[in-house]
Amino acid sequence: MAWERDWAPRHWTGFTLVAAALVLAAPLWSVWAPAMPDYPAHLATFAMIQQGTGTALYHLHWSFVPNLASEVLVPLLARLTGLVMATKLFITAAIFLWVMGPGAIHRALYGRTGIAPLFGSFFAYNANFVWGFFNYYFAAGLSFAVFAGWIATDRRNGVMRLAGFAIAVTALYFCHIFAAASLLLMLIGFEIAQNIREEDFKLALLARRALRVALIYGPAALAFVALRPRSNEDGSVEFNLADTILDRFESLMQHAFDASDYVLPLILFGGLALALILRKARLHPALWITLGLLLLGALGAPEWALGGWAVHLRLPAVFGALLFAAAELRMRPPVRASLAVFALMMIAANAILLTQSWLGYDRHYREFQAALEEVPRAARLLTVLDGNAIGERADQPYWHMAEFAIPERGVFTPLLFTTKGQHVVQWNQPYARYAAKTAQQGSPPDIDELEFLARGQMDADAEMKESVPYLDHFQCHFDIALVVHLDGKRTPVPAMLQLRHAGSFFSLYDIVPGPECG
Repeated sequence: MAWERDWAPRHWTGFTLVAAALVLAAPLWSVWAPAMPDYPAHLATFAMIQQGTGTALYHLHWSFVPNLASEVLVPLLARLTGLVMATKLFITAAIFLWVMGPGAIHRALYGRTGIAPLFGSFFAYNANFVWGFFNYYFAAGLSFAVFAGWIATDRRNGVMRLAGFAIAVTALYFCHIFAAASLLLMLIGFEIAQNIREEDFKLALLARRALRVALIYGPAALAFVALRPRSNEDGSVEFNLADTILDRFESLMQHAFDASDYVLPLILFGGLALALILRKARLHPALWITLGLLLLGALGAPEWALGGWAVHLRLPAVFGALLFAAAELRMRPPVRASLAVFALMMIAANAILLTQSWLGYDRHYREFQAALEEVPRAARLLTVLDGNAIGERADQPYWHMAEFAIPERGVFTPLLFTTKGQHVVQWNQPYARYAAKTAQQGSPPDIDELEFLARGQMDADAEMKESVPYLDHFQCHFDIALVVHLDGKRTPVPAMLQLRHAGSFFSLYDIVPGPECG
């Protein structure tokens, strides 16, 4: 078509995606530890896997868990680069997949790279990234690459293609099960749309397309049914749609933890809608149904499923990135160049905001790391939050801070990721009895709860029995309490806690066992 020749983007547009990925990854390399709540626990897990054999505290239990991307790749890479650098390289690769993957989908659809996927790069800073959901974030980016390959090879239906994609889907499943599920939505929508677009629409053709998708998902489905290990989780599904609708929107873009961008998604979606109305843009018809399925999933996914939390945060950013991958902007070259420069400036601004936020937390993490000499080796370390002192500020970046002590001091902490059937590292007995067993038990207690926990009064609070049952008479099982209070007015600590080290935002207390401990 004439407009396609007139408005065809030049080769420079692909380099804008590379530039965006580099800018978005820069904050990772500006700090010792990014303030992702799950980062310290992942780092500790990688260190324990790298040791290889386990200790008196823990052992490794490898099984067919559909949640293994970082557990496999980071320890292997760490043999060459060291653990911290390997972890950052893994996250950097995931960012590149989130930026370049939608660009590859756009190129597979249109035969060239436009500037629309550059606007999809904003969604790389989503809730899954900021929380530190390593495996899903990496696997979701990988799903974009697999989907791009499927589109690019649509006219090739040989055995080698099916075998290659069966291997790719199976690998994606073991990286993270929900990424494999989101890819399935993409493939179903694409195949239905392609069948509708055929001039000789027939159910037989649709059946053949469905069979191809079923064949490439066959090994993953077999692994899910026959090989997935039993978990401590009950496997229940909770939707909570009314309570989570705002969370779903907030998960689209975040420039720091607990700092969602409300305006930019509205500008991007509104601008694209206006461009579509004015016929300055179009969405490729091959992805209309896929986008519809992803939007339904983003709005209707459960909050809890298969023992995992935050399922409702998985798809919104995937939908946003794919929406712009499917879009083509019909604008003159000077307008395209101006938009690309503006987008890169905004992406750089988001990276600067994230860096500033992470630098503040990084100072705290470094202070805690320096204080680890005060922690005896192999101590049992319990994290406690002083909610009154912390106030309205986000405390999640400190939930797993104690896990920084695992590689340094070989300590035991109850919040390391050791859920049976979901993670590789498992605590040995008796430590396993004093550790969180499910995702519902994944947050630290408040200092106001310690007196009740020490007396075994688990029904003193409606949530205690569900969230911290493993802390019944905690003073008999733990040596040191890490109390995070930031700079607020501190709550008086129970008499069983004796100060060992006072920091600027935390304190370490020796836990004195009482006579009830025998």
